[in-house]
Amino acid sequence: MFDVQQASATIQEFFTTTATTLARATKFVQRESKLTGPSFVQTLVFGFLDEPQATLNDLAQTSEELGVTITPQGLDERLTSAAVTFLKQMFQQSMALFRNTTPLDVAFLAQFSAIEITDSTVIALPPSLQEEFPGCGGDGPAAAMKVQLVFDYLHGNLEVVEWQAGRTPDQNYTGHLTAGPAGALHLHDLGYFKLTALQQTAARAYFFSRLLTSTTVLDAAGTPLDLLDLVRAAPPGAGEQAIRLGAAEQIPCRLIWVPVPEAVVNERRRKAYATAQRKGRTPSKRHLALLAWSFYVTTLPATRLTIPQALILASVRWQIELIFKLWKSYGRLARVAGLRRERVLSELYAKMIGLVLTQGLIAPQRLTPLGELSPVKALRVCQRQALAWAQSLADRVQLEDMLDGIVTKMLRFGQKEKRQKHITTCQKLLAMHSTA
Repeated sequence: MFDVQQASATIQEFFTTTATTLARATKFVQRESKLTGPSFVQTLVFGFLDEPQATLNDLAQTSEELGVTITPQGLDERLTSAAVTFLKQMFQQSMALFRNTTPLDVAFLAQFSAIEITDSTVIALPPSLQEEFPGCGGDGPAAAMKVQLVFDYLHGNLEVVEWQAGRTPDQNYTGHLTAGPAGALHLHDLGYFKLTALQQTAARAYFFSRLLTSTTVLDAAGTPLDLLDLVRAAPPGAGEQAIRLGAAEQIPCRLIWVPVPEAVVNERRRKAYATAQRKGRTPSKRHLALLAWSFYVTTLPATRLTIPQALILASVRWQIELIFKLWKSYGRLARVAGLRRERVLSELYAKMIGLVLTQGLIAPQRLTPLGELSPVKALRVCQRQALAWAQSLADRVQLEDMLDGIVTKMLRFGQKEKRQKHITTCQKLLAMHSTA
């Protein structure tokens, strides 16, 4: 249940007391100025929330509407390295503060303490950031930022957000290994498939992952298995077997395989040929044959995850892609103005604070008796109220009324359209008790 009073107190303290303290600690504010720490962070966060493509002129107008008159040039001059450090620490505080504690009311998911999904997205940056955030080379941008995200789908929380150089391989990422409580379920794609990482996850939580088919697979007794021989010898359709994963690691888990439609197989093979051609190779017949199945590995026993449930669970991982789409298409995270490092990073941190803040409001309302909330529609409600929201920060009663109004509008105007043919992932999860 969303507590308006508690949320109001947390938001007000963040944008006033916390901003004042961190502005001085980071030396963004060293003497009395009309542009204080609170007024600066409020201007940028709510200015970009109101208009994600805001110019310095737009932000100067936002500042004036919040009670501080400053020219666009004057604002640009305040976008210094100290401002970047200040906004970075404010962002880190927002990650810790704006969190939801109420899980989705879905019976199947109640067996987990969290559903931790890990993935990344890349943002092109101006060349001035090439040394700090080198791109991938080739035809790509010289500078690029990879945003690593660990998203707890069960509670709707952004658990970890880390910025890396665009060229950093996902397989080298380790931030997700300690994210979430014991008993959580971890989901990620093949980019993060690494036996040592799976072994570390299995020690404190559960994992469900697609299998990298080149990985050594052993039966329960430790005898090597050939995947192609295994599925061809099995009865038609989906199947499973207890295995040990990795020649050295031998992680006890379940292997699940599911045949895929012919159209999907053909598309997979087309991509395999294209990838091999770019590398001057030819895909092996074995690899092409294995593309006719989807292979998954999990530490969840069959009593907790049936094969039909596993197929639905596999689709949950895509929920993190919706977060990235929300950030890029509606929060314009990938669109930054200016060329200077300090201006670019200040904009990115300010936008991220706004996205974390709104996620904290959206998460508790995702599934209610009224229906399922659309994150896009909910974010648009917050964006339309951004300036009025900022103007209410000084008065707790006014802020409570403002937040109550935002939540009411979310529930009224933010519901997903009813689907008859293509039901949502959440609807599939709600029905999962009948598939066991």
